[in-house]
Amino acid sequence: MKFQQPPRLEPGDRVAIVSPSSGLPHVFPWVYEQGLERVKTEFQLEPVEYATTRQSPEYLSNNPKARAEDINAAFADPSIKAIIATVGGNDQIRILPHLNKEVIAANPKIFMGYSDCTNLHLFLWNLGIISYYGGAIMTQFAMGGGMQSYTMHSIKQSLFNSSLGEVHPAPEWSDADLDWGDQKNLSKKRPMYKGEEWHWHHAPSGTIQGQLWGGCLEVLALHLSVKRYLPSIDQLENTILFIETSEEMPSEGFVYRFIASLAELGMLKKFKGILMAYPKAQFCSLQPPEGRKAFILNQQHAIKKALQDYQSNIPVVFNMNFGHTDPQLIIPCGGTVLIDGARRKIIFS
Repeated sequence: MKFQQPPRLEPGDRVAIVSPSSGLPHVFPWVYEQGLERVKTEFQLEPVEYATTRQSPEYLSNNPKARAEDINAAFADPSIKAIIATVGGNDQIRILPHLNKEVIAANPKIFMGYSDCTNLHLFLWNLGIISYYGGAIMTQFAMGGGMQSYTMHSIKQSLFNSSLGEVHPAPEWSDADLDWGDQKNLSKKRPMYKGEEWHWHHAPSGTIQGQLWGGCLEVLALHLSVKRYLPSIDQLENTILFIETSEEMPSEGFVYRFIASLAELGMLKKFKGILMAYPKAQFCSLQPPEGRKAFILNQQHAIKKALQDYQSNIPVVFNMNFGHTDPQLIIPCGGTVLIDGARRKIIFS
């Protein structure tokens, strides 16, 4: 399948800020506004808020069509050069029937967001438009204590340059949260952990290359049951799956069944490799029953066990920095990645 790379940005460009999922900018405006300000100061872009961007969670829940209309309008407006989501949520699939395929396909633009925005990434993938998984306003842009340099570099490469290029493990990372209700946390840095090298499973002896498809595992699992917005099996031929898990902290069994579902549907055998992010292993004061470290290892074990049970030797790279942990690598969904197993390198183009 042939993909279009949306035009790159220039300083001063207007970018749409939208809330296609939840209404957290309404609940925590101080967090949202810190992220909005950094769009201006760190990236020299002009943010443009849409009608539903600051609406309440209740309004957005009751009006999925209004959320979709903002997306349609942003793609249709020639003065808007990119679209960035404020945050994720849990019901974005409800806006998909209201999106205008013809308008969006005729006006490819950078879309950036993650988590529940997996829905929009799948929609754009089916239209052959590369989108950018990561970089929400209230999380990465509004990061307490300042944006992280690893994240900033990845966002700038995605917005302004032709490719992300070779990537490396972050020297430190975190899945810790700071209470958005406490405005003092706007200037506070969260605790960080020492970064680890990527963990390679079934590393290829040479290189493999393919287009990227994936997102948040929990959202993808929903789509495996809905089957309305999945690409055809043949369209996934020789692609690279990228997956990560959210603050829902799905169990080892859930992750196993996700891989098993891919196998049962005939999708798993189409992938040439899997990129797996560090899982988020805590949310505010909550941790999984087995503890953080065991939870991370259990997710790896679940994927390895499912591959073993389905007799798959597909290469997997674990402990990558994208998704619900920070700092964040922006993944070009629909873009191409080269995985060099011999030299342990990953290069996005």
